[in-house]
Amino acid sequence: MNESFKIIFTEEKDFTKPNRTLHCQGLQEIIVHKEEIGRLLENLDVRKAMGPDGVSGWALKECKDQLLDLI
Repeated sequence: MNESFKIIFTEEKDFTKPNRTLHCQGLQEIIVHKEEIGRLLENLDVRKAMGPDGVSGWALKECKDQLLDLI
């Protein structure tokens, strides 16, 4: 049994991390419409899991008015 784990968890020497560099020219213009953002926040499904930022849909929806004041 221990030999099975040893084979699986042995460190491989030839592994290299993938290149994750993003090459782009950049954004020229971003247009934000307050009404559209409000509509998206209002229609969030609060039962879904948090995104990579760790903010729940419930928190975003509850703080919609405060967030829109920042725009």
